[in-house]
Amino acid sequence: MPGIVSKDRTLELIRQGYPWAARLRRGAVAVPTRLLGRRAAVVGGPEGVRRFYDPRLRRKGAFPPPIKLVLFGPGTVHGLDDAEHHHRKALYVDLLTPEAVAALGDRAAQEWSSAIRRWAGRDRVVLFDEAVQVLAASVLGWGGVPVPQDELPHRARQLAAVVDGFATPGPVYVRAALARRRLDRWAAELVRQVRTGRLRPAPGTALHVAATATGLDGRLLAERTAGVALLNVLRPTVAVAWFVAFAGVALQEHPEWRARIAGGDAAALDAFSQEVRRRYPFVPVLAAKARAEQDVLGVRVPRGGLVVLDVHGTDHDPAHWPDPDRFDPERFLTGDVDPDTLVPQGGGGVCTGHRCPGESVVLTMIAEAARALAGLEHTLPPQDLEVDLTRMPTRPRSGVVLAVTPAEAF
Repeated sequence: MPGIVSKDRTLELIRQGYPWAARLRRGAVAVPTRLLGRRAAVVGGPEGVRRFYDPRLRRKGAFPPPIKLVLFGPGTVHGLDDAEHHHRKALYVDLLTPEAVAALGDRAAQEWSSAIRRWAGRDRVVLFDEAVQVLAASVLGWGGVPVPQDELPHRARQLAAVVDGFATPGPVYVRAALARRRLDRWAAELVRQVRTGRLRPAPGTALHVAATATGLDGRLLAERTAGVALLNVLRPTVAVAWFVAFAGVALQEHPEWRARIAGGDAAALDAFSQEVRRRYPFVPVLAAKARAEQDVLGVRVPRGGLVVLDVHGTDHDPAHWPDPDRFDPERFLTGDVDPDTLVPQGGGGVCTGHRCPGESVVLTMIAEAARALAGLEHTLPPQDLEVDLTRMPTRPRSGVVLAVTPAEAF
């Protein structure tokens, strides 16, 4: 068994960002290290994914509080385990049915159409900023959340700010924390208004489901906890803006896929959306905590030690993704994909494990954006498209500026 590792690598993770875990593993399934002052095992690849979702590990206490409280909020499903986790997760599984996700996709298609009409006469359009607004308008309307038209841009920016700054020290993190606090108050007030009858969202909408959700004891969730549950539908949907920005670049760099999508090739659109998730970075790592001392693929982890899943490295593992940095949607048209090799939204089972129940939402939102952009006559003028892999989450620096052909914008 590997011995105790004395060097703490937390600062390395912050400085290196997405490549950190893969550099540490160097192709190994598991390596020992120390992170956040704890002994840890960093795992990756399909075997590492399966071990990471082993019930001998738990999520409670695994995320650093500054990240957990800003990104996910207090009492979030992401920090629950066992029966409590299954019960809370059922809220999202029941909400995000195929029919409901399709309805969200239809609303997004309408919002993209409206946005493109608004671009008429503008010299430049920043795709990332537009995507934040489109995605927020889509999920808020679909979710039964009443937001006045003049308030919508503000709420959209707040939801994006939480994602943008949760892992970045300094002013960006402060902005994210302030946005989180204000969103928590807003969402809790929405829940309160539903419970007092001042708001009557349609049954089955995200707001109605969150406001009427109960705990294992059968009692209504606390207003703040129910508000967090609502935000954990809204925020991840707006976070798809990061993928949309990358999709805009991919469509420009790969005109053959743009043409296939514009021509109505549904299989090409699905494959393109999957490859955007795989190729472009969003989550670098995930963490779990050992319930008891145990062997993790050859690394001894003490009780309370960490197991860290190399998400980015797994999605770019050359053993399963040849030439992994090449954008190639054909990967998803030539055979079945092992779900444990593709974990941009986590792995494991959707209903019983910790795989994100909103995975279908992410794919649908990427697809609707790609469909709209593929049919739009536009170019990408000279700009800074560099991607800083030490910035989490990252995106092209320019936000992806589009130059829209005037006649097409009407």
